[in-house]
Amino acid sequence: MEEENIKIFENELRQLLNEKNINLIIFGETHGFLKDELIQEKIVEIFKPNLFVYEMLEESKLETPNDQDIFLNEQDSKDFSVISTYRELKPTIRIAKKYNIPIIGNDIKNMCRTDRNFSKRTELSEEEIAIEEEILSKRELKQMSVLKNLSNEKKVFATTGAFHIREDSPLLRIPGNYLIVYPTYFGEQIFEPPENFDEKKVTIEVKEIVNDR
Repeated sequence: MEEENIKIFENELRQLLNEKNINLIIFGETHGFLKDELIQEKIVEIFKPNLFVYEMLEESKLETPNDQDIFLNEQDSKDFSVISTYRELKPTIRIAKKYNIPIIGNDIKNMCRTDRNFSKRTELSEEEIAIEEEILSKRELKQMSVLKNLSNEKKVFATTGAFHIREDSPLLRIPGNYLIVYPTYFGEQIFEPPENFDEKKVTIEVKEIVNDR
């Protein structure tokens, strides 16, 4: 991402936060093909949340500096869950520790998976497609419910996968007004690196969501 694009994003975020009463920001991260932690930290610096909600922590909670230290002292290669290793989560946990923010999970344990083989499948049967849709729905309704309840009481910054804030996601139906932040490529929201991907062309969008309470 170009530094100029980061500055544009920062200015847009500051302006919206100055104009609006916002208690919730949801960031759609790429799970690694962009420097997600850079955007996460920019949002934390500007928004100053008092709770960090992180999809990849699943059902775990690291609410104290000691909890976070214990997590960060785990071996990088150790599995955190069926989905991820400690190494993959540590950059985000370090941000929470640096800014002294409790960080909690916002998903179902193992994201409803029993092993990692699901990511290797290229073609799905109709039955498998139905199962995948059911898993996605369960996870997103859980995330929606948690954020709806927490943002009524706290100033919350949430990080979830970029796909979970697509146009028809339940996370865009949370009552109230809040912000979503997500990467775009030539003006289009992206969920994976496109062909001939040029990271310098990525922009970070900030959008206000307004729903009736």
